[in-house]
Amino acid sequence: MGYTTLTFMIFLTCVGTLYFIVPKRAQWFVLLTASAAFYIISCGSGVTFLAAGAAVFYLGALATDRMRQSSARRAKAVLTAAIIASLAILIATRYMSKPILDAGLMLPLGISYYTLMGISYMTDVYRGTVSAEKNPLMVLLFLCYFPHITEGPFDRYGALSAQLRAPHRFDYDRVKRGCLLMLWGLFKKLVIADRAALVVNTVFSAHEDYSGSTLMFAVVLYTLQIYAEFSGCIDIVTGASRVFGVDIAQNFRRPFFSRSVGEFWRRWHITLGAWLKDYVFYPVSLSRHFRSFSRSVRKHISSKHLAAMLPGAYALFFVWLCNGLWHGAGAKYIAYGLYYYALMMLGQAARPLSDRLLSRLSVSRASRGYHIFEVGRTCLLVCFGMLIFRSAGLHQAASIMTAIVSDPHVSGFASEIMSIKGIDIADYIVLLAASLLMVFISWKEEHGNDVVSLMTEHTLPVRWTAYMSLIFAVLVLGAYGGDFINAALIYGEF
Repeated sequence: MGYTTLTFMIFLTCVGTLYFIVPKRAQWFVLLTASAAFYIISCGSGVTFLAAGAAVFYLGALATDRMRQSSARRAKAVLTAAIIASLAILIATRYMSKPILDAGLMLPLGISYYTLMGISYMTDVYRGTVSAEKNPLMVLLFLCYFPHITEGPFDRYGALSAQLRAPHRFDYDRVKRGCLLMLWGLFKKLVIADRAALVVNTVFSAHEDYSGSTLMFAVVLYTLQIYAEFSGCIDIVTGASRVFGVDIAQNFRRPFFSRSVGEFWRRWHITLGAWLKDYVFYPVSLSRHFRSFSRSVRKHISSKHLAAMLPGAYALFFVWLCNGLWHGAGAKYIAYGLYYYALMMLGQAARPLSDRLLSRLSVSRASRGYHIFEVGRTCLLVCFGMLIFRSAGLHQAASIMTAIVSDPHVSGFASEIMSIKGIDIADYIVLLAASLLMVFISWKEEHGNDVVSLMTEHTLPVRWTAYMSLIFAVLVLGAYGGDFINAALIYGEF
């Protein structure tokens, strides 16, 4: 049951109606029942793995909490065993799927998301930041809550459980704002992402037939596609959850206004980055081996800059390795993670040199021109990162990158993009106009404007003109029929 389908909209309407009819103490159970139904409809027998994972997290947290009060060593051993068990289920389903399918079972939906959320819950119990949940159904709801099960975000138990339990009265303003956010997400997914997908899929499926300029166009379009789709999906589920009075975690904060790759990743898939920081970076930083490495660096490295940078680089290596492995076990995913790691480390290492160079050129980092340069540079670097992510493998990524640099052939660009089957000049105009609108709204928000509030608080004629224009765009300008498909969510496969 995709988030952009009519079936989901009917499902959400029915769940929302029932949610506000039942006694408030039963609202959380409505959400649990709806989430279970959503999960079973979406992946059938895959619910078996969800149930097994939920049991591991529930029992693991209870046992960890009990042991923590008497023996920290035993508590850590229990936590470690539970984490290994949950990761074993994840690895078995992600990388050994054929025996599961042969046994007549379906692969579980969102297992990478709920596994990491379950690990964070157990770890927080071990650290004493949350209490172990006594109700197994509440743990199950936390894991399979239908707005975040397909593409995240990675919610934390401490932030979500109280909201799921709390009674919520019908709030017209919240429902209106939630529906408007869902409509905006549908616009980004159906008008922008699915239209761009046709071009991207065509070019990447036969990249040898296209010049470097067209390949670069496809890379930029894929970057646009994945952002519009992923952030659009997050808008849909955030809006849906807001209807119930539940605020899920923010996952995007206008990443393409970032001045560096590091800042980009603090704005893109925010909850994954926060998870890796809290449950990979900090444990590595506090480990005995890390302290030994830090002492050795301070002893043998004379450069104060490098001595300060290298310990952090050591811990960050594991963060970016895990980032790549979370997306997949293939070499391209590991290269994707380490690509960003290498860029950030090179940027930090070269900082003194770049400071001296800018000083000699009398260029201020705070100037508007340098700001624009940094944003443009970051966008270009991210596009090449997305090339690695989208390619079938490292060989195709290298081939496309080589063609972009060595054979731009700009003169043939127009004829090549117009020869793509199923898309015409009108589609490119719609894609350009919709993308510019998305950039404009992001720019307004980057400068402190809450566009949703501005729209909902405007005069009635302006409000309803905007609402009807968005509805018209989704229904009429969405990429439907012909060679267009309602493309599967890119991050849904993770």
